[in-house]
Amino acid sequence: MQRVIVLLSFLTLQYNLLAQERELVSVSYGLSRLSYNDTAANSQLTDIKLRLPLYLKGKSAFSGTVGYRNLRLHHFPDEYSSPLHGIQGQAAWLYKFTQRRSLTVFVQAGLFSDMKDISKKDFRYGAGFRYRFRHSDRLSTGWGLAYARQFFGNQIIPFIDIDYSPGQKWTLSGQFPVKPQLFYHINKRISTGIELSGEAASFRLSENDRANQFLQVNQWTGLFSVVCAAARHWQIKLGAGWNFRQSFRLYEDVSSGSWTLITIPLRQKADPMQKIDKGGANIQLSLSYKPFQ
Repeated sequence: MQRVIVLLSFLTLQYNLLAQERELVSVSYGLSRLSYNDTAANSQLTDIKLRLPLYLKGKSAFSGTVGYRNLRLHHFPDEYSSPLHGIQGQAAWLYKFTQRRSLTVFVQAGLFSDMKDISKKDFRYGAGFRYRFRHSDRLSTGWGLAYARQFFGNQIIPFIDIDYSPGQKWTLSGQFPVKPQLFYHINKRISTGIELSGEAASFRLSENDRANQFLQVNQWTGLFSVVCAAARHWQIKLGAGWNFRQSFRLYEDVSSGSWTLITIPLRQKADPMQKIDKGGANIQLSLSYKPFQ
């Protein structure tokens, strides 16, 4: 099943309006294990993001995000090229109507490829908006819609996010349905909780060697996580869990006009040339810098 690429990175200087994205710098590493045909394999994903506040005047704020991903596949069939790279940039504009209401508009574009030969087919792009409302000191919600031009066609992504603190010790936050999380704060330095994470990535392969085929990687992961304040404004996060849905699918180059609503195809989708669909253990480690925390 095709998954949504929902790497929507929002940032403003008024961080309380965008509670899910407070990191200015983040580095994460994920290890996913799986087996196929009696072969033990694993994928390793490294993700680096830098968020830059660029402009703030009156009720408006403008920011940029740059990111890099590196995906390595170990003990996969030879058809699965590795390593794969992603370089992405995003610009976001926020307008604050009142202390309670704000609107964010964003655009993003990126190069996702094995980098053997680069062409315009290696680029993906998207745009969207989100309206956010602070109901009280304990509850904020947001509603939005995004469009993404993927290698497999067009994608429409409605989403909801929430930041809710029912008490001093508990927080429910994240983007629903792809990144909700519930955390219990043991003290000011240590928190523990559970997360659901839906991740997707796709990479174009070489035009000369692979005729512009592309690889689509999808994971739905349940995690138990521990977050620790390592130093002033720095956080370390360790998570362990299970990829209850995980797929690595290789497709021929297609110029598709198909449309997908989140993960639901609105017309018949292409069949993969080759696929590996298998769950497995997942371990994640991240380091982030949060000066507004």
